[in-house]
Amino acid sequence: MKIAIIGAGISGITIALELQKFAEVKIFEKSRGVGGRMSTRYNEDFAFDHGAQCFTARTKVFQKFLQPFIVSEDVLPWTGKAVNIDIDGKVSPRFWFETHLVAAPNMNSLCKKMAIGLDISTSVEVAPIVKKDDLWNLKDINGNDLGNFDFVISTAPQVQTKNLFGESFKIKEVSMQPCFALMLGFKEKWQFDWIFAKVRNNPIKLIALNSSKPKRNSEVTSLVIHSRSSWSKENLDNNLEEITQVLTDNLKKITGIDANKADYKSIHRWKYALVDEEKSEIFLDKNLKIAATSDWVTNSRIEDVWLMAKKLSESLIEK
Repeated sequence: MKIAIIGAGISGITIALELQKFAEVKIFEKSRGVGGRMSTRYNEDFAFDHGAQCFTARTKVFQKFLQPFIVSEDVLPWTGKAVNIDIDGKVSPRFWFETHLVAAPNMNSLCKKMAIGLDISTSVEVAPIVKKDDLWNLKDINGNDLGNFDFVISTAPQVQTKNLFGESFKIKEVSMQPCFALMLGFKEKWQFDWIFAKVRNNPIKLIALNSSKPKRNSEVTSLVIHSRSSWSKENLDNNLEEITQVLTDNLKKITGIDANKADYKSIHRWKYALVDEEKSEIFLDKNLKIAATSDWVTNSRIEDVWLMAKKLSESLIEK
């Protein structure tokens, strides 16, 4: 059996690892590398985990999965002082009551390690799939043939999965909230005593010192600033230069950090970043031989996305 998986984030890679024992598996990823929301952007001395900042492990099954990576130091605790920052710039303590983990040396490193040995094609965006002689024919958006497959699994956002599967994808729709990730790099050490800040009543939701994470370059300052979901939704289609200006103005107002002095500046628009309160369910049609899962099934926690990928894999193996 030949199976195509759309998406090389932790969900798609997890499913591939489970199913490769029983089938020939091929992953297609539209980005340049693996990781999905666990992606990392690089520029000279700087590295930015511009999606998920960290993750936790609350279930025994996920803890067991992570254990070998912890032993090999591919996953390590992220420690340091966390704070809250009010709109007037007032700083107060923020407490982390559980261990916050990160992949090392970058957030995408875990997916890279998991993906070793898998058949993955990157920079390939798959067009809507078409049935051909009881098989699913896949082409990229430029019309290049990608092959015929018995089963197709999507780990893309729900809207993109709907585009891939068409009317065959019958499932409760879930609203996703966007987020902008502003990345700032300074060729000097960090001057504050905190490494993470949750910002209140501001277009900025959080500020993360990426260069404070294990195995990162702490001789420079790599900052990731995430915008608040409600503000991001209102400004989703605005020019990125305007978005950058608003975020940098607010950053200076509450912290005094002047983005104009940054040696590197970039911004990324996550159109489908966070799940609203209502969630959907794993999609599996054994007759049509299509399936789908992603954060829209559960929430945006890395652990829960992994658990849903395992659940879908087990459902397919039971078949």
